Amino acid sequence: MLEKVSDPASVCIAVITSYPKWYQGPLRSIKHTDKIRGDLALETLQAARENGYQIVCVNGLSAKTFTKEVEQIEGVHCIKRRTMKRAPGRRHAIKVAAKLAGVEIIVLTDPEKVSLLDSLPEMVAPIVSGKAEIVIPRRQERLFKLTYPEYMYHSEREGNKIFNEALRSQNLLTKELEDLDSFFGPRVLRNTPPIVALFMQQFTYKIGGTFFPTSYFDPEQYSNVLFFPIVRALEKKKKVLSVEIPFSYPSLQKENETFGEQEIFIVKRNMQRLGILVNLLHFLSYLKKC
Repeated sequence: MLEKVSDPASVCIAVITSYPKWYQGPLRSIKHTDKIRGDLALETLQAARENGYQIVCVNGLSAKTFTKEVEQIEGVHCIKRRTMKRAPGRRHAIKVAAKLAGVEIIVLTDPEKVSLLDSLPEMVAPIVSGKAEIVIPRRQERLFKLTYPEYMYHSEREGNKIFNEALRSQNLLTKELEDLDSFFGPRVLRNTPPIVALFMQQFTYKIGGTFFPTSYFDPEQYSNVLFFPIVRALEKKKKVLSVEIPFSYPSLQKENETFGEQEIFIVKRNMQRLGILVNLLHFLSYLKKC
């Protein structure tokens, strides 16, 4: 049983989904990533609605059967995704969530993170109390190491280390603030125009007159919405807080990424980390010139 938020309708869970190979019924192979992730997403959406949270799901290219499953969950605002790049989808989700009646807090997350809901009261509490405008959840170290694929644990710890060192080198992360678990992904934000505006900004970079050669280096995949708004918020002296939560990575997802498609996921995680950090360095350089 999830602990209740005093006014769950004041919280909106915002997600993007895309599971073109999802299918109904039992899992047929541990290699079927879309089936595993789609099932987890449906579990998250159903649990969120049962606990009274509002939900915006921006869905693109998913199997028709998956889309029907989402649409059958009463109260979910299911919206067609206009592009397969992640940042535009997330901006769309935030934009819709921000306009829903009664929404005071928006929780942007990956839909597969089922156990995140268990810690939602702790994540939103600093915003409710006025101590924070943006909360970056931080994974409890023991569960992070225990439940994640080993390569992912080391990759994201290294990514966080470099990300935080870069922020501190520019005096953006003060001594009073704890290191941020930025590579975790979820973002909790107060639904006010100045905060929402930070997540709506779009940045694009060029090198040698050409765009970055791979989508992993495109800010419209990861950096816009998830990373640059944190930097901007710190620069503008917004109240950003880190809150530790006992998050557990789904065991079946770990099995899929360890035994099902490990080589693909190792390359993907490494490229994600490299692209995010390269973008960060260019973004910090840009801010210095402003």
